[in-house]
Amino acid sequence: MKVLNKTALIIAITSAISACNSETEKTTSDKSTDSVSDSMTMTQGANKLSENNANNVWRFAVIPDTQGRDDDYKQTITHSYDDITLSVDIGYDVNNDDIFDGEGWKIDVSDPYNAVFVNENGEPLVDDEPPVEIASNERFDTPYDFKHLPALLVDPIVSKIKAEGVSVVLAVGDMTDVRTENEYVEWMNKVANPLTEAGMTVLPVRGNHEIVDGYDWLSWFTTEVDTTDNRSVNNMDNGIDAYTDADTEEYDQGYNLYQKYPGTLLTSGLESGEIVGYEEIEDLMYYTVQNNTLFIAVDFYASDLVSVSYEGTWLLIYDWLKNVLETKGATVDHIVMFGHEALSTKKRPSVYNYDEYFDYISSLSTGEENEDQTEPGILGLDTGQLGYLQLQDESSPGLMDNVLNLLSEYKVNYIAGHDHQYSRSLIHPDNSNPSVGFTQIVAGNASWKAYNNRYGINDKYETGLAQDNFAQVGDYEGTNSQYTKDLTKYEKSNKISFVIVEVNGRQITFKNYYAPVNFSEADMNMGTYWDENQNAWVQYDIDSTGTTVESIIPIEWFLGDSASYTNDALQRVVSPYESYWTTTKTPDEEGYIGTEAAILDGFNLTYNSVEVLTTDTQDKKQVGVDVNYQDDLGTGKGEYTSFADAYNIPRQEQAMNELLSLSWFTDDDIRSVSDILYINGNLNQDGSYKNTNGFVQTTSPSEIYFDKDAVETDNPTNVIRDGIVTDEDEADAMTIAITAPKNVELSTLTIGRYNEELGIWEAFLDEDCFTATSYSDDFSVMFQSGSGSTPSDVSGSCGTYLWGYNYNNNSVWGFTHKDGLFALITKIDNDE
Repeated sequence: MKVLNKTALIIAITSAISACNSETEKTTSDKSTDSVSDSMTMTQGANKLSENNANNVWRFAVIPDTQGRDDDYKQTITHSYDDITLSVDIGYDVNNDDIFDGEGWKIDVSDPYNAVFVNENGEPLVDDEPPVEIASNERFDTPYDFKHLPALLVDPIVSKIKAEGVSVVLAVGDMTDVRTENEYVEWMNKVANPLTEAGMTVLPVRGNHEIVDGYDWLSWFTTEVDTTDNRSVNNMDNGIDAYTDADTEEYDQGYNLYQKYPGTLLTSGLESGEIVGYEEIEDLMYYTVQNNTLFIAVDFYASDLVSVSYEGTWLLIYDWLKNVLETKGATVDHIVMFGHEALSTKKRPSVYNYDEYFDYISSLSTGEENEDQTEPGILGLDTGQLGYLQLQDESSPGLMDNVLNLLSEYKVNYIAGHDHQYSRSLIHPDNSNPSVGFTQIVAGNASWKAYNNRYGINDKYETGLAQDNFAQVGDYEGTNSQYTKDLTKYEKSNKISFVIVEVNGRQITFKNYYAPVNFSEADMNMGTYWDENQNAWVQYDIDSTGTTVESIIPIEWFLGDSASYTNDALQRVVSPYESYWTTTKTPDEEGYIGTEAAILDGFNLTYNSVEVLTTDTQDKKQVGVDVNYQDDLGTGKGEYTSFADAYNIPRQEQAMNELLSLSWFTDDDIRSVSDILYINGNLNQDGSYKNTNGFVQTTSPSEIYFDKDAVETDNPTNVIRDGIVTDEDEADAMTIAITAPKNVELSTLTIGRYNEELGIWEAFLDEDCFTATSYSDDFSVMFQSGSGSTPSDVSGSCGTYLWGYNYNNNSVWGFTHKDGLFALITKIDNDE
């Protein structure tokens, strides 16, 4: 049945290409003649391919959560004078001035194994002078209560952003842990100021930790709202304050501190009109156009999220957002909306009662209400903004559809933080047509706190495309202070990760960079610091003679997930084992000559799979597991090796889909005789299988596939198993066909792939694998078996490297195992 359907499909596609030849002839007369020399008349399409793409590229970056943490690890330093021995725990040297802050003392730790007490001027204390106690508000380094920025993770990201020549930096919230002034000062000194001094524009939004004390996060949901007090900008006066009692004039939910520090990054832009803010909260909700890209900042905490009608952010901003998109959206190349929380979250819920949450989510997904279901409302849930949007839809029916359709219509790229991991997905209003939607990026992690993969994606509104978290193996999965008061140890980060976005006209490319962190949290207390000049961490140790020595730990950045396409690209979600087939044609009235192309064959056999902790309540009930986090995690569960084991939560493999994007370009190269097709999505798949902590497992589901007879078979395609995709790697075999301009002799043409590094076209098809036949699906990986799967005029070793001409529709077809830029080019002897 598959073969028959496939054959019929190929016939339909090739017929469609042939039928359009007459139209193609009209639009290609200036480039296609009997002689190759006449092809010097070049096309001028909307997306002009540069010989050196770097000349056209500008970049913006995303700083993910830089949330600080409690300094649980402290190095005890002793010092003796006048027969008195002092013992002091030291903190962290956040500004690399070789002075650590202790509990009321200053200590010079330029030699951390021989630390010396110093006075307020940094001068060593002499024997006849007692140590000088320094008040907390006068300390040089560690903030009050030892809350601090994780500088060892943040510094290398800032260095990398500076080295990449970034123009704009988005800070997507959680700049602090408990929103203290000291934390803001550190963030400005370590992140904002170095970037602005390098000439970059920094655009911030608040995270939940800029709203409430990190340790009182759940109180933000559960504390009764005081509607009589309107001093808080976000109308969430619930008795939580970082400094003073709620009944004092200084109580402002932390907004004044945000204005005093990150808010100042917007001051000049707001004054000049370059940045336009939402009335009365201009530095929380705003938009600006930079390099013909529209940036829209959304603050999710600027409204009353707790009320009987679920009035909230989306109700507040929908009309404003719609107006911004309608008035500005058509005038720019790209639209980027950014806020702290993901629309569909990757690590939630952070609730105490799982059963309540499961019932609630089930009702959202199925539309079926359980008579026994207790309406949890918004209290205690962290469902992602889709969850909040769903709740607000109850008081404004149609809001959910309106918002998602609006963002889809304008092809918004939404970027978030909050989840402390990287993910890329497609958010769509209707899961019956998942290709219609918009991209969501969760930008990574620059915090000591990391999460495992919990419940995956929202099946109703989201299609997962890539996911990678950064939790350390051996830690409890999810055991941090957000879930329990009894266990205070955060999970440690195994990697740091962030996103750089490249823009080249109408082309946009998301790149996730990550780097291993080769030291522990305890190392930071022994003087480890980042040296930008050496592009490395410097760590102290002590040798066998007792001498303090330095060791250099170079950073190694890897390019993880990458996705690139134009804003008018044809995009299609391809599920595991699904065919890549599709057709595409250059846009009308955009200066293209009218080239058509088709993906004739090829199946998604190389895909990523992520292990997640499932939400099967019934399984937990059957084994009698109490799922109350706060009671259990601190009492008697320490013998379990993981959170899932402790609660008998099932694990499930979640296959990542693939977003195949087909974009069009032109150039002025004499060798190219067609418009240029850019294929992206195939090589993004690396064939890896990752556990809940994000580590690649040895067995990948893409190492096998089921052939046309439903027999499990080794996958003959070159699966990338190292988790690192390079230009030398190959992925699924894919058959492409590109129409040639009329009257150009097919025998003079081949399919070329553009070498972006060298700026030249290269023929990549093997002449020894040319077959004088049209394409047959029997040549493909999925359908070839037994005798007759390889044409008789080529070597059987050609496999999925065949290519040939189809004179019936004037096209060249051939297999590719890579993404890239493809066009019909004239042959040159030394390329054959």
